[in-house]
Amino acid sequence: MKSPPETPHPEPWYRQFWPWFLIALPLTAVSASMVTIYLATTRSHSMVVDDYARIGLSTQQRFERDQRARDLGLSASLTLSGSSAALELQGPDFTNPPVLFLTLSHPTQPEKDRRVELVSDGTRYLGQIELPEAERWYIQLEPTDLSWRLAGEFPAGLTRLELRPGGNPAGR
Repeated sequence: MKSPPETPHPEPWYRQFWPWFLIALPLTAVSASMVTIYLATTRSHSMVVDDYARIGLSTQQRFERDQRARDLGLSASLTLSGSSAALELQGPDFTNPPVLFLTLSHPTQPEKDRRVELVSDGTRYLGQIELPEAERWYIQLEPTDLSWRLAGEFPAGLTRLELRPGGNPAGR
């Protein structure tokens, strides 16, 4: 009688490629998630703001100041030419303050922001400001007591801007 042929014994599972490959996939995902959790908990992000109450209060105060300017019927015409700024403030039965502050905020580069004091000469407000050419600015006009504000956006290339309450500018 002939003996049956011997079948080779398979290698143990831990000596084969595919089990280790299949184990490595979830291990890689778990390791990457652990690194992500570590980075998220140890590093803060500068764009994340955690003082929501202060931001909400600030927003409410801006709306109240805009409403106050609307109630007073205020509007302004701002002209920038060279390094001078001239502003005419209009409002029915409104006593013009002696000084106004004009804040020009750059949308992306806070180091370019400017705050100019505009002094009344009786009919209009005048001030000096140096602005780079071809820039867009957010404009805010307010008195020294901060009781109202006019706001708007000054696109590049304009020399004259009409400011109205609520920040709806009309440029020319």
